[in-house]
Amino acid sequence: MQFFKSILNIFKYNFNLDYKAIELDQLLAAGEKLPVIIFMNMFIGTISIIMIWSSVPYRFLFGWVVLLILSLLLRFLLYLTYKKSSIETIGQWNIYFLATSFFSGITWGLIGLIIEIYLAEAHQGFEVFILGAMAVGSIVTATFIRWNYLAFMIPMLLFPTVYYFLQSDPYHHFMGVMILFFMLVLSVSSINFRNIQAEKLISFKHLSNSKQRLKDITSSMGEGIFVIDKEGNLEFMNAEAEHILGWSFEEAKNTNLHNLIHIHLDEDASECIVKKAYQEGEKNHSEDDFFQRKNGEIFPVSITAAPINVNHDTSGAVVIFRDITERKALEKQLSDLALHDKLTGLYNRGSFDEKLDYELSRAHRYHRNLSLLMFDIDFFKKVNDTYGHQAGDDVLKEIAHIIKRSVRGSDYAARFGGEEFMVILPETESTKAFELAERIRKTLEAEPIQIAENETIHVTTSIGVATSTKGITAKKLMLSVDRALYKAKNSGRNRVCM
Repeated sequence: MQFFKSILNIFKYNFNLDYKAIELDQLLAAGEKLPVIIFMNMFIGTISIIMIWSSVPYRFLFGWVVLLILSLLLRFLLYLTYKKSSIETIGQWNIYFLATSFFSGITWGLIGLIIEIYLAEAHQGFEVFILGAMAVGSIVTATFIRWNYLAFMIPMLLFPTVYYFLQSDPYHHFMGVMILFFMLVLSVSSINFRNIQAEKLISFKHLSNSKQRLKDITSSMGEGIFVIDKEGNLEFMNAEAEHILGWSFEEAKNTNLHNLIHIHLDEDASECIVKKAYQEGEKNHSEDDFFQRKNGEIFPVSITAAPINVNHDTSGAVVIFRDITERKALEKQLSDLALHDKLTGLYNRGSFDEKLDYELSRAHRYHRNLSLLMFDIDFFKKVNDTYGHQAGDDVLKEIAHIIKRSVRGSDYAARFGGEEFMVILPETESTKAFELAERIRKTLEAEPIQIAENETIHVTTSIGVATSTKGITAKKLMLSVDRALYKAKNSGRNRVCM
């Protein structure tokens, strides 16, 4: 039980995360955004060139186009090589990202300044569109890396801000103040956005570390282990579970456990202990459950299911199971030994007595007939004395074999003791019982029994038949069939008597 608690605690464990690895993940996340950044720069850059084409001196226009191309080229080179970054080189790659962002900020700041100087006031709203869109859009694409957003936004907005404050009218001063306020608001937003992204990465690291730790702990266990979410979908499977079931985790992941593995043979699925674990937060154990292997084979399992609770809320369940096929087979074998005669394989006297009480009670309840056959091997002592006890055992086994192949599946054959056998015939009246007994007697009389490699003998049996009457007890019915057998033996043996 302590081990089980340890498994559950894995999902609450406060791992010491490698924050340098978190920064690397953030850098890679920023690198994945570079194609979007490049496309937006090209798109807005093209619109800007069209807008200023006829209003800006060509030397300034050409100079800015060169800066834009260099900015795009630097971004493209960064995209081609960002995946080569590692824990050891993360500082260097951060500098590259910051440098390209700073250069791009200067490029877009200059276009803002050019528009402010050379375009008429009617077109200066386009400046707001360019700089505002770039500043807002960059929150999503540029904030994965610390200081990256500021490295882009400050130089971009610095040029028009300085220009506004250098002007002498209050309108421009007000615009400068508004840009500073805009810069402050977006900076706070970028920090919040980055923190959200960092928390997601840290949470993902926590989960990855939890699963890796669980995999390491359970890799050499003899029990199969699942982790499922609150919908019953598979999130983890250890090596032993894969071995027992034949499914790999990659094949089974995100599949509902009950659609794939868990089989309810005699149980109402709503009472499933696994469902109660992840739906109702209940911990349960069962020794009579069933799973299904990949090849379709259904097998018995011992199973324990316990909820995973995070902040007092059930987020899934841990399921530990063991294949108990061998144990169930052993239990059946022991049960068979307790109920059956070891030599003949027929039921023993103890189980016969219980069965007779049950079938006689049932016959009285439904007003049905029940008949008994009682066999005794004629001169069996002579067989033992002449041929030995091994030959006697062979005779007993052969008679048991003849009886088993002669009776119905609903009949109940038992070795009553020594050379005596009993057969319970439910729903059988006396005439049918007599016919069956006579058929068995003739079969035994006609078939030789091999007692040695080149030696056979013939034996006969005397059989008593009795049929139940209304209200008769098991004791009286046994007395009746015993008298019938006694009559058969005293009448010359090898015969059937009622």
